[in-house]
Amino acid sequence: MAVQVICRIVIVVLAGCALADTQRLPALGDSSSSILAPHEEEAIGKMLLQQVRSVLPLENDPLIKYFVEKYCYRVAENSDLTNVNLRPIVIKSDQFNAFAAPGGVIGINLGLFTMARDIHEFASVIAHELAHLSQRHFARRLEQQKMNTFRNLVGYLTSVAIIAAGQTDAGLATMLGASAIADAASLGYSRAQEREADRVGLNTLTRAGFDPYGAARMFEHMQQSARYRRQIPEYVSTHPITQSRISDMRSEASKKPRGIFPVTNDYQLIRERVASRFITNARETAQSAEAEGKPYLQAIALSMSSQHDQAIAIMQPIYDRLPNNIIVIGSYADILIEADRTNEAIELLEAKLSIYPKNQPLTLFLAHALSRNGRNEKAVTLLWEQVKLHPEDQDIWYQLAETAGLAKNLVDVHRARAEFFVLRGNYKSAITQIRLAREQVQEKNRLAQSLDQRLLDIRAEAERAEES
Repeated sequence: MAVQVICRIVIVVLAGCALADTQRLPALGDSSSSILAPHEEEAIGKMLLQQVRSVLPLENDPLIKYFVEKYCYRVAENSDLTNVNLRPIVIKSDQFNAFAAPGGVIGINLGLFTMARDIHEFASVIAHELAHLSQRHFARRLEQQKMNTFRNLVGYLTSVAIIAAGQTDAGLATMLGASAIADAASLGYSRAQEREADRVGLNTLTRAGFDPYGAARMFEHMQQSARYRRQIPEYVSTHPITQSRISDMRSEASKKPRGIFPVTNDYQLIRERVASRFITNARETAQSAEAEGKPYLQAIALSMSSQHDQAIAIMQPIYDRLPNNIIVIGSYADILIEADRTNEAIELLEAKLSIYPKNQPLTLFLAHALSRNGRNEKAVTLLWEQVKLHPEDQDIWYQLAETAGLAKNLVDVHRARAEFFVLRGNYKSAITQIRLAREQVQEKNRLAQSLDQRLLDIRAEAERAEES
C-alpha cells in the first residue's frame, strides 16, 4: 500500500513540514503564505527529506540516481523556477509517480520509467511537476486548507508514518479518524491549476530541447493504464487525465517548432537497469532479455545469477560501441567488480575519471572496486571527496562508513554515521556518533576542534527541531 499512496504521502509531509518551524515560517492561513521566502522553502525541503528518508525505500543505484539528477536539472534550468537548487530523490517503487516540492525536492518513482517510453515523455512529467511548483500551486493549496495548527502537524506526520509502513485504511481510520484521511486526500490540485501546469510545463519542455508531443503521448499512456487496471494509478487519481487535456496538449504542441528528436541511448539503458531492480529470477530474465534483443539487461541479469564470464562477454561489445557513455562505463565496471576482476575495473574507471574528473557514479564504483581489492584507505579518500561535493546523499555517507570500517578508521566510521543520521532527522544517534569519534581523538588538533564544533551544530539543530 505504501508505494501506491506516495503522492498523498508527499502532500501530507509537506503540510506538516511547512508547519514544523513556527518561528521561521508564516501562518499558512494568511494571504502572505502564497509566497514562501527562499529560507522557508529551504526549511520545508530539509524537513521533507528527513521524513522521506526515514519512511520510504529510496533507490541507491549510482547510475539511476545520476540519470535522474542530470535530467531533472536540464528541465529545471529551463523552467520558471527562480532558484534551481535541486534535491532529487528516487523512490524504489514500481508504481508510476513523481512529485516536486519546495526546497528543490524532486521525487521520482522507478515506476515512471516503465510508464514513460522515451526521454521526452519522462521529461514531460518532470516539467509538469515543476510547473506546479513555479506557479505556487503548493502554497495556494495549503492556504485554502488553512493548516496552521500544531495538531494538524502531528496528525498528518503520523499518517505519513502509518501509510509508509504499509498499514491498512482501517488502521489509519482507527488511529487518525476518517476526517484526517479525508483531509489528506483532498489536497489535490484544481482543474485550473492542472491546466496551468500543462501549459507552463509544455513551454519548459520545449525550451529544454525535448519533443513537445512527449507530454500528449505521456497523457495517453496514463489514460490507457488507468483504463485497464482495477486500481487507478495514484498519479492519475491525483492528476485526472481527460480527452480534452490530451487534445489541448496536442494542439499546443503543434504550435511549437518541429525538430528531430533521436532516441537516446541513455534512457533506454536506464529503463532496462530499472527493470533489473525488480528481478526475481535472474536466470529467467537473462533468457527473456536475450529473446527480446536486450543485451544490456541480459548482461546485468547474467551477472546477478553469477554467470560472470557470460555477462562480461555480452557487456564488452556494448562498451566497445559506447566507450564514453557514463551509464555503460559504470555498468561494465560494476559487472567486472562482481566477477572479482577488480584490477580491470580499477584500470577502466581510473582511465575514464581522467576524462570525467570526480564524476559521481564512476567515483563510487571505483571506491567499491578499490575496497574489494583491499585498498580501503584510498577508497575512503575518494568517498570523502564525494561527500564534500554531495553532502546530502545519504548513500555516500553509508558507503563511507562501511569502507572506513574495513580500513579500521573508527573516527571516520563514526563521523560518517553521524551525518547519515542527521540526514534522517535522528539527532540523538548522530550526537552519539560524534561523541564516539571525539573519544578516538586524544590530542587537541584541528580534527578535534572540528568534531567539537560539529557536536555543537548538531545539538543546536536538534533543539530547533524539538522546539518546533
